Amino acid sequence: MNFRPGLGTRLRLLLAALDDAVEQAYRDAGLNFRPRFYPYFRLFMARDSASVGECVTALGFTQPAATQTLQTMVREGLIESIPGRDRRERRFALTVAGRAMIPDLEKVWDATTNAARALDAALPQPLGTTIDAALEQLERQSFGELIDKERSE
Repeated sequence: MNFRPGLGTRLRLLLAALDDAVEQAYRDAGLNFRPRFYPYFRLFMARDSASVGECVTALGFTQPAATQTLQTMVREGLIESIPGRDRRERRFALTVAGRAMIPDLEKVWDATTNAARALDAALPQPLGTTIDAALEQLERQSFGELIDKERSE
């Protein structure tokens, strides 16, 4: 009997293959950067600063996940905590070192975008299109609801 891993396992394997290759591209370029930093970094490139809550709203991650990633980015020297409009607000912004990395990061991002296009061209249907369609469908009906429906039939 052939065993085929479940959907979640296959998605984790796919994500690991993609993330590992991108992380290696950063290392090869001499950059101390992780794929999970990308959406936050791009947000900080577009805005002077952002709070944890603004990151959560803009990027769709949970507050604990955003806090953890932001703390890691601070430790790596990519972003820094800056004063907010009042004492309670904690904001983050790119450091001088983080800004200095932008030209080298953009080269890796361009290569990654082109590699994603090549992958899409080699597939029966573009991966990005499939992912977007799945996410849109899951907004209409969660996977949990689908499981419940199948269990009750």
